[in-house]
Amino acid sequence: MEIKAVWNADKITELAKERFQEERSLNHLEGWFLAKEIQRECDQRFEKDPDCIRIAKTQVEVMKRIPLSIGDYHVFAGTQDDSFARSYALINPAFTVDSFSGYCDPVAVFGDIDPIGDLTKERIEDLREYNNHTRFADALRHAYDLAGEDTSEAIYFIEQVTGHLIPDVRPLLAEGTAGVRAGIEKNQAACEDDRKDYFEAMKIALDALDILADRYRALAEEKEKNSEGEAKERYRLMKETLEKVPAHGASNLFEAIQSFILIWQTMCLEQTPNPFAFSVGNADRIFEPYRAKTNMSREVAAALFKHLLVFFNVADRSWAISQNLLIGGRNVEGEDLTNLTSYALLDAYYDMNLPQPILSVKLHKNTPKELYESLGRFFFTPGCLTPSLFNDDSLFPILEAHGVETGDLADYSVAGCQEPLIMGKDNGNTTNSWLNLGKILELCISGGVSTVTGKKLGKTDEENGCHSKLEVLQNIRQIFYQNVDEYADRMVRSANAASEAIGILQVPFLSTMMGGADSGIDVRDTRKQGTRYNGSGCLIHGLSVVADSFIAIDTLLKERPQDADRLAEALRTNFDKDPQMHEYLMNCKKFGNNEAQVDLEAQEIANRVADIVASKKNYLGNPFRPDFSTPSTHLLYGYWVGATPDGRKSRDMLGYGVDPLYGEAHSGLGFRVLSGMKLPYEKMNGGYASHFGINPGYFRADTLEGKGVEFRDKIINPLFYNPCNPGIQPFYLYVNVTTPDMLRKVLKEPKKYAPSGVYIMRIHGTFVNFLDLSPAIQEDIITRLDMESTSL
Repeated sequence: MEIKAVWNADKITELAKERFQEERSLNHLEGWFLAKEIQRECDQRFEKDPDCIRIAKTQVEVMKRIPLSIGDYHVFAGTQDDSFARSYALINPAFTVDSFSGYCDPVAVFGDIDPIGDLTKERIEDLREYNNHTRFADALRHAYDLAGEDTSEAIYFIEQVTGHLIPDVRPLLAEGTAGVRAGIEKNQAACEDDRKDYFEAMKIALDALDILADRYRALAEEKEKNSEGEAKERYRLMKETLEKVPAHGASNLFEAIQSFILIWQTMCLEQTPNPFAFSVGNADRIFEPYRAKTNMSREVAAALFKHLLVFFNVADRSWAISQNLLIGGRNVEGEDLTNLTSYALLDAYYDMNLPQPILSVKLHKNTPKELYESLGRFFFTPGCLTPSLFNDDSLFPILEAHGVETGDLADYSVAGCQEPLIMGKDNGNTTNSWLNLGKILELCISGGVSTVTGKKLGKTDEENGCHSKLEVLQNIRQIFYQNVDEYADRMVRSANAASEAIGILQVPFLSTMMGGADSGIDVRDTRKQGTRYNGSGCLIHGLSVVADSFIAIDTLLKERPQDADRLAEALRTNFDKDPQMHEYLMNCKKFGNNEAQVDLEAQEIANRVADIVASKKNYLGNPFRPDFSTPSTHLLYGYWVGATPDGRKSRDMLGYGVDPLYGEAHSGLGFRVLSGMKLPYEKMNGGYASHFGINPGYFRADTLEGKGVEFRDKIINPLFYNPCNPGIQPFYLYVNVTTPDMLRKVLKEPKKYAPSGVYIMRIHGTFVNFLDLSPAIQEDIITRLDMESTSL
């Protein structure tokens, strides 16, 4: 039965919007807890099996027993609700910067569930206690023990990476579980080592997907029996589709979307709770072949995709954040790959305007004008989501220089916020480590004593080879880079231990889509490489603060060298007793104003720190990947950094990603772009973050489409394709097209400016409902609009 024989696009859309409201009304999530209880039972039941077999059998049991339902508005069966807890700090209204302690507690998630019905406090505490004494929990605590006091004030941070990669779903969509299982069996038969067990585990994990589909088929059949008219036909189509997929290959777009949803549900349940930041990859290329098979119209395709988008939204605050979906881009010959599905997905996003999933768009010099016209409605509709933008013309040579094979370049995708990975072939462990340059600089100047807490955390002046503050400032660069290198060594030791901890939790189902079906190796294996590409990420904070600080120190030493001790004391006391010193430092040159001296300083810092990070090796001997992005951690880590020589005060935020510190770039967008040109993007193969707050008043076209082309000419071309830039061009940007006054109006009168209860804004690499955020994050978004830095 064909979807278009059952309903038209309007009816499908109506159901999608009802389905989202239904999901939005859900204010509790317990599925993950039930899955963890089944897991505990299976730990004992299958304790004699190899770990991979036990884990796969556990997934089968979860799929047999997890409660399932199909509602009155479903067009597709499936949900992510059972994989997530109501816990992610940045979209929690109760979040405060000073309360954030990272993700180091392996059982913290049990604090995110409230007793309900027979799920009692005692039952929750019992399961928490069990999980607190698992091999994984012990290993993770060991990783943080290695870090010691270094993480107490965020000199660096580490985490076990759960998601943050892009599975390649295409073989499962095309061949079904039957075809993929047959390939695994062939490789298993040819295998003569212990990988036989892992091949077996992957086959069992595929059984779990088939069980899930069959249970939903039975539910659809029951709904069909009890329905009439349109609903009866809808459930019949669902039942017939689930009889075919995901066991066998999809033949049309409806089947492909249904298969995809259940694959995704199974993958996320394997890592419950909170497998943050799995991403879809190049969705238009994944789904276009199935749309084209029946020549489905753009309107009907868009309507179906609206249901796919709703699937990614979990409960009342769309808790499953940072799942990225890409459209557009080019191939290695430079040919544009935009297709009809690209535009159908854009139509779906624009009409639904949901907090998740993230929309990203690949651009290049030959991107068609039609795509920019289509994007104009996103950028210039108040409260509408805005896509992240990526520059293929820069990323292709960057990735190739870092070892990506030419044939894989077009398949680069974005994990989480903005981290470029190769779909199905790259385990980048992208948020494995976080380095705080601002804190390191503070400790270098203070003699190792935190000016925030007074705690001894670093080297004394003498240990740094100096006998006075003047000598410290005269040698600040040498001291700083030496300390960065030493802290990076300690960070890497702990980060690798965290990777080894998460490696205990093998993922046979995910691995079938990450090269494991051929290799027989788990994607998380820390001794054998299970993916074609592997690395570990390091998110680097404080670039602009350190650059501005070095220039301020140079200026002081040139003009007032006798004030070296005075500067150190002013920093220690947060300028409270020396406002004149604060004013002097604030008047020094700052990054972002096309000042050659400070721009070249930022370039040098980025070069040297990137080289230090890239010289470090992960658990498999592969380089750490420098990533100059700060997903709201510019707030969290800035909270632990004392006053710095650029004039920034204690506990204030650090600069966001590679951007100037807010308020310091006051010469307009042109000068800011010229400053940014000098950064070594070729070394940022882990990614970077950059944000422009754009005043919509600068765009004068009469239509949204015309403003989209204006946006290309005024923002994208000067940034991504600037003829004045002889090096690698920038490759990432996100924007918020609004003003601080507008956002304050939204907060003051939400019913007037956001009657639907949803007003989408960008927050680092994802977009969220502005009204769902804590006051601290709302204020950060408003502050970083920084309109002077982007005036046209």
